[in-house]
Amino acid sequence: MKSRNLFTRHDLIASNYTITPLLNGKFLHEFSPSTTDTVYQFEANGSPIIDEGERYNIGFFIDDCNRNVIELSALSKTSEISPMFCYAYSLQLARESHLVEKEKNDIRVTHNATDGYYWGKKYAWRMFGTVISDNAFFKYLKEINHPTTPCVTNNPDLSYSSEPSTAYKEDGLEDAMRNLISTAEKVTPAYFKSPVYSKKFSIKGIKAITDKK
Repeated sequence: MKSRNLFTRHDLIASNYTITPLLNGKFLHEFSPSTTDTVYQFEANGSPIIDEGERYNIGFFIDDCNRNVIELSALSKTSEISPMFCYAYSLQLARESHLVEKEKNDIRVTHNATDGYYWGKKYAWRMFGTVISDNAFFKYLKEINHPTTPCVTNNPDLSYSSEPSTAYKEDGLEDAMRNLISTAEKVTPAYFKSPVYSKKFSIKGIKAITDKK
């Protein structure tokens, strides 16, 4: 799974792409979205990597010089997304971190439900929903009336960090997401629709899947 330290942007249309040789033998690649003057960059060899006019999902960090530096492993074209393949990939990543996330959930999420296992909001998304945005995940679950329970979340590393929240029943989460993704049809270059959800939503390419919001 991609670093949680990365910022993410979805559906950028690449423009003003340039490749400039550097003194270290590499090349500086720079481009900006078609709708803003923000510049994103990365170092690579001299071969073109970005296609002008294509739509991309990106992950990037801001370096000490305040530059937006793309992590190439988190760069993907939205046009090359295979919904079910991306969903399966996100589930595999979640399974690899299941023990760690469950331990955090057990410690940090408190509720009174007795009818099954419940995940706090961010842990439910990390385990079942990272193939779409967290916002779309929660709106979809609300629309289909997925079982929830009030809870309190806290961070043991921070004093006075308890806050009311919502936890989601584990039973049915994977089926709900599979139902959404398996019925998704592309309606624009960047967005999908499904008969089980009333809103358009984006599906992340495998290089853009991260558990950072």
